[in-house]
This record gives sequence, C-alpha cells and structure tokens, in this order.
Amino acid sequence: MSAKIPTFAYDCIKKHPAYRAERLSARMKMHRDSAWTPLQAHATGKDIDIQMNKYITTVKASLVNLNAFETLLLLSILSLTVANFVIKGEVTINSGIAATGAILGVFCVVLGAKGAMANWIFGTVEAFLHIYICFCTHIYGDMLQRLVYNLPMQFIGWSKWKKRMRDDGSQTIHTRYMTWRQRFFTLLAVAIGTLSLGIFLIYFGPWFVDTLQSVFSDIEFKTLKKSYDAPTQLWLDSFTTVLSIVTMYVSVKAFVEQWYMWLIINVAYIWLWLLSDSEFSFMTVAKYSVYFVNSIYGIYAWNKLSKD
Repeated sequence: MSAKIPTFAYDCIKKHPAYRAERLSARMKMHRDSAWTPLQAHATGKDIDIQMNKYITTVKASLVNLNAFETLLLLSILSLTVANFVIKGEVTINSGIAATGAILGVFCVVLGAKGAMANWIFGTVEAFLHIYICFCTHIYGDMLQRLVYNLPMQFIGWSKWKKRMRDDGSQTIHTRYMTWRQRFFTLLAVAIGTLSLGIFLIYFGPWFVDTLQSVFSDIEFKTLKKSYDAPTQLWLDSFTTVLSIVTMYVSVKAFVEQWYMWLIINVAYIWLWLLSDSEFSFMTVAKYSVYFVNSIYGIYAWNKLSKD
C-alpha cells in the first residue's frame, strides 16, 4: 500500500523555489503553444478545406443514393419553379429568393426522409432565406421561430445525428419511436404553446412595426404591416410555429413520429400561405405541397429504417 504524503509536507513542497520555477515554466510553455501564428493560420485554412470536403462528400453520398420517387420530388419543385417564372413572365430578386428557398427546402426534407446527414446542410441555407421571406410577408411567428430556434437547431441536429450514424457508409442514421408518455406531453406542449404564442402575436405585430419605424425612420418598409392579411393567419402562424419548434426537437432526437407531425404542419402551412397576398406565396405553397407528399414518404421510410 502506497504511503500518503501528509498535508504539511505537501504545503512545504509547493512553497519550494524549485517547484515554483517548474510551475512557471510549464505555464509559459502552455501559453506559447496556444499562441496564434501565421503558420497555424495556414494550418487552420487547411482544416477548413478538409471540413468543406467532408460536407461535399456527405452531400454527394446522399444524392447518389436517391431512388426514383425521391428524384421525382426534386424534379417536381424544379418544374414548379420554371412554371412560376414562365407564368409571371419575369424574374425578380424576391421571386428568385423564394424559388431558391423552395428548391433547397425540398432537398432538405427529401434527404431528411432518407435519414441522411446532408439534410441539415440544405436546411441551414434554406432557413436564412425563409427568415427573409417571413419578414417581408409579416409572418412574424414563423420568422421568430426560424431565427431563434430553427436555425441554431440545424447545427445541433447535425451534431446529434452524427452520433446515430450507421456503419454501412450510407450516411443514414438509426431511428426510434417515442413512448406514449412522450407523445402525451408533446401534444400538451403544442396546445399550451399555441394559445400562449397566439396571445403574444396579437401585441407583437404592432410593437415590432412601431419599433422598426422609430429606429429606422428614414427607411420605408413597403411590405411591413401591423396585422396579418386575414385573422385566421394569426392562429395558423401560432400553431405552425409551436408545432414546428416541437417537431424540430423530435427530429433531432430521431423519432419516427416527427413525420406524422410534419404532415400536419405542411397542411397548415399550405393554408397559411394561401391566405397570404405576396409574391412569395406561389413558390412557398409549392414548397409545402412537395413537403406534404414527402412527409407521407418519410413516414414509410423511417418506419422501415427503425426496423433495419
């Protein structure tokens, strides 16, 4: 049995000049090793290139394994984009943003239905574009949800899914089911959250617009409004926002039930954007229509993944 050094002896050792000099030298070496240098900057640049190559490889691996139905969904949103431009006869910056967001969004959900890691990459870019679209169309609940919650969750989702990846090189994950207790509390959270957010949004719109106009008094916000285009929009916005928040969490946790929830969300979003009178409406409705079809496919695909 090893002898234990008495406390008073250990205190004497710490006070010894040689011990103090050794500790100082160790700290200086640690500081020197952690100091930033141009050589390390070059190494960091290489690390970024390596990481970017990993993302590109992940996307390629996911797209190569698309089946016929998944390819059809991607082609459908591309066709709707072309049709939108042909019907309108012009391409504006906003219509281009709406089209790009729709295309990236469909790529995101199609890969999500496969349980593919690359869905988070497309989802991150689409989230930025959708925040802008919601701002221009005064869909404030969805805008806040995307900005404060959905966007950060793209990075968290990537991290969580990496831990559940399969070892077969397919870039897909292991899925699972919720318990009945989890399902009950999920429904309860959505009901309470929808009511609370709806009441909040009644007052948020007027406050938000007044604040913007007072801070940026020299700028004219042509599309900004204090209220929704229709009263029903407020509660639809509240419901879809809360359900999206909860469903995103369920998605990050890789539960199969997320796809039943996305199915409901997509129906509500289609209704919400049909009530919106803006140049973004057509492509956004088209996007959520493809999302709806994909959510049905997601139910089938994730039930199958959970059994593999």
